Amino acid sequence: MAKATFHRRFDATDTKRGISVRIEPTDGPQTFPAWIIDRAVQAGAATREQTKPARRAKSSEVKDGTA
Repeated sequence: MAKATFHRRFDATDTKRGISVRIEPTDGPQTFPAWIIDRAVQAGAATREQTKPARRAKSSEVKDGTA
């Protein structure tokens, strides 16, 4: 899943999958499958949000189970 902020209403349709999704704009990012986000960005209806990399556990947290 990918995140993007939508600036205007966007209708995503995939005839091969038989899926149609209407997305309304909001103030914050929304989560949708990557193919929808890619099409919305191409159409200028959305801006993709950069994902934060997962935090790696310290070796001491893994060994003794403390956080």
